[in-house]
Amino acid sequence: MDLYSSNENAHISQQTVVAQVMAHLKEVIASGKYRPGDRLPTEKELSEMLGVGRSSVREAIKVFQHLGVVESRAAKGTFLRERAHISSEAIAWALLLGDDDLQDVMELREAIETVCFARLTRELAEGSESAQTVLKALQEQVAVMERAAAGNQVQDLVEADYRFHGHIVRAGGNHLFRALYSSLHAFLSEEIRSSYTEMAELSEAARDHAEIIAVLQSQSPEEACIRHREHFERTRRLLKLTV
Repeated sequence: MDLYSSNENAHISQQTVVAQVMAHLKEVIASGKYRPGDRLPTEKELSEMLGVGRSSVREAIKVFQHLGVVESRAAKGTFLRERAHISSEAIAWALLLGDDDLQDVMELREAIETVCFARLTRELAEGSESAQTVLKALQEQVAVMERAAAGNQVQDLVEADYRFHGHIVRAGGNHLFRALYSSLHAFLSEEIRSSYTEMAELSEAARDHAEIIAVLQSQSPEEACIRHREHFERTRRLLKLTV
């Protein structure tokens, strides 16, 4: 299978050659020419196609292996992997090394969770068993939060808070959302911890989440979504962020 058409066979300049090899491979993969499970051209074939040394191709492939994009199988070649194998570390480092502030992370979290929460409310209204399981998991995390608040165990409270919202994100059924939420763990934990410092008492955190569950159980999906949005508005006030 040819990697490029004739007008794409121009030799790559030697400057930042590995990065350019990676860019070319990304373009081809993005085009849909290769699907998960497909074998990519060999190191030798790629070297000849791109007009670069095999060492540059080898380094580019190593980077993609580290990111979970491809895997090399002994005596078989290099294969494109499923999206689920993509390393969440790549996303985490992109955030760590960027200039994103807490406001940006908060907005990203809210955008993700709002979609997932809306789906959860609809499924609960329809009597979905899986949604009932999520509701039970949320109740369990609130119980953990209450115990942690009573014992002044801030770290336990933070983790239970993070897991509470993680259950909502997983209920949304979007694998990309789940990967992003997982990658944001360090940022979100800091956001949660910072919001606690502005509370009169830690029990406020458990009470706020318990109220979300109460509305989920007793009111319409629309009312539940309003209460969920109020949770984020409250968090922004505690963190002194603009709306």
